[in-house]
Amino acid sequence: MKTQYAQAFLEMIQEGMSVETALTGLRTALAKKNYSKLLVPILLEVQRVLEAQKDAKQARVATASTTDAKVLKTKITEALKTLGIEKSTVVKEVVDETLVGGFVATFDYKEYDQSYKRTLKSLFESITK
Repeated sequence: MKTQYAQAFLEMIQEGMSVETALTGLRTALAKKNYSKLLVPILLEVQRVLEAQKDAKQARVATASTTDAKVLKTKITEALKTLGIEKSTVVKEVVDETLVGGFVATFDYKEYDQSYKRTLKSLFESITK
């Protein structure tokens, strides 16, 4: 039920209705059916959907440091091409302190992992098996 309300709320916003007006309408509809307790779960579902849409359209490159990003620029570019990014795609560069070195590129729910962390983990698993 919350999914249907969330989809209806998103459709109202996408058709040009202001967020305030859509939210007021949602509250009114929920109050009429005595479903007011569903407001927070519905809004959390809306947030989840919007974040999923945003993340799918944005490429993300995580490196151990900004220096690694500069050194590995050509490999990162190749990885992003492999993932299928377009020229208009926004690439967000992030420093991930859990990485020892290398990079992890993600786009459209796909991941290209060329990190030392993954390599070391694979090596450890192959030794301990």
